Amino acid sequence: MGPRIETERLLMRLPELGDAPDISTYLGDYDVAKNTARVPHPYPALAAEMWVLTTRASWQPGGNLSLTVEMDSQLVGGGGVFKRAPGSEWEIGYWIAKPWWGRGLATELGQGLVDYARDTLGTRRVIAGFYKDNPASGRVLEKLGFRHEGDGVRAFSMARMGPADMHELSLSL
Repeated sequence: MGPRIETERLLMRLPELGDAPDISTYLGDYDVAKNTARVPHPYPALAAEMWVLTTRASWQPGGNLSLTVEMDSQLVGGGGVFKRAPGSEWEIGYWIAKPWWGRGLATELGQGLVDYARDTLGTRRVIAGFYKDNPASGRVLEKLGFRHEGDGVRAFSMARMGPADMHELSLSL
């Protein structure tokens, strides 16, 4: 069954194969994909299916966690808590499908991920980043209590097919 994180409006759970079409459609939207590091654009349905299968097969307690997010039984986004490399700090990432932008769901999702990192993984510090041309994500992180650590960082975005300027933030728990 895997992990489940529930908030007031959201259910975060491991992805299921039936989620792949919505993931391909919503996460494949360039306005969403360009704000992630590892999502291509376009995002073919077969790639979304492979991601679901790989995510389910590789999940283990205490390890990297990638979840789909639903509200009222409708997929509305995704997120996770992960380490980029062994020994690195826990990081959160998230996305909300464009039809649900502006409803506070990213903040609710982010809080659920922060709570999971603290309560389940036992971490006392979480990091996150956002591309400079995505200030809405910066506002979400600031609402969650994250503080800026650095600017001038360039990070690759698969959808953009190149690097883009980022802000780095951290949150002490």
